[in-house]
Amino acid sequence: MIEPIRHDDGVPAPAPAPGDPAAESRFGVAVGELLAALAMLTRLPVSPRSGERTGAAAYAIVGGLVGFLGLVPLVTLGTAVPPVAAILAIAAIAVASGAVHLDGLADTADALVALGPDGAERARQDPAIGVGGAVALVLVLGLETVSLTVLAFDASPLVAGVTCVVAGGVSRAVPVVLVRLVRQRARRGGLGGWFAARTTNPAAIAATGTAMTLFLAGTFVLGAPTVAVAGSIGGIGGVAIGIWLARTRGQLDGDLLGASVELSFVLTVSAAATLAGGVGG
Repeated sequence: MIEPIRHDDGVPAPAPAPGDPAAESRFGVAVGELLAALAMLTRLPVSPRSGERTGAAAYAIVGGLVGFLGLVPLVTLGTAVPPVAAILAIAAIAVASGAVHLDGLADTADALVALGPDGAERARQDPAIGVGGAVALVLVLGLETVSLTVLAFDASPLVAGVTCVVAGGVSRAVPVVLVRLVRQRARRGGLGGWFAARTTNPAAIAATGTAMTLFLAGTFVLGAPTVAVAGSIGGIGGVAIGIWLARTRGQLDGDLLGASVELSFVLTVSAAATLAGGVGG
């Protein structure tokens, strides 16, 4: 007979309540993480099982699924009209995610060009996009579109599509790793603080492992190591830039986490396009 768990005073501990993480099986925990990640990273009408879950362990999985939405137009239209396919791919990813990471990029850029800490925070919280944010959006979206167009043209539409999947997974793993490295700078009372308080090292390891699995699978599918190299550049570069931004801003907030996702994505696809051009040449 299995003895009930007891407190130090010898009184049997109460059974975990339904919905309590302690009462869930490993499968239940995995499903809960996936639902929370879908709720956080997409605009799908998904309700997480617990408001305490971030879904961080499943971020790279959901990122890969979002990136797959970019693969579809690239594979179907990439041969005929690569620029149109690239624009539709970026649009599909933005719509699926609610453009939340683009918003974070714009707000962070506005904060960086503002004068003084108070001015930076006002600029970040201002719902209107300033000059810094507008320039950042144009540069990043333009670079993403050009990179995917180059990949579809110089390599193949499949290479461009797989790169989208890899970039989606790697970029969504970046904030999970970043928040563990600079959690002491997390802004209390905001999304950054909430995310930092609930994201664990195992979640960061799981997200990183999934991202690595994605770009290794991409390497196997394409038969070339360029996608793995591009994924590594995007992941490491995204984390490094995120750390720099957190130190420059003096805080880690939700907008900065969103910016790190978008910057990691553009680094990945740009690196892939550069490597493809070099191999092709």
